[in-house]
Amino acid sequence: MATDTFTLKFEYKGHPHILEVNTVHQTYKTIYKVVIAEHEISFEPDEEGYVRAVSDKPMHDHSHPVDVELLHHVAELIIHHIQ
Repeated sequence: MATDTFTLKFEYKGHPHILEVNTVHQTYKTIYKVVIAEHEISFEPDEEGYVRAVSDKPMHDHSHPVDVELLHHVAELIIHHIQ
């Protein structure tokens, strides 16, 4: 299993973000792991070519909620980066 890393730099709702994305190459798919608001989020490809976000733990178990729109934005940036 090979791992690569790339950085996403962007502004979202007036706040700058710098996220390190760990790319994990598995046998049949590639997963992109990112830490957002103290959550490790895995972005996994789906059948239509988009990526879905999967949290490492249930979202309600954390004191720092994750902005769902931010997850969508990061997914779009990952798709743009890999195309």
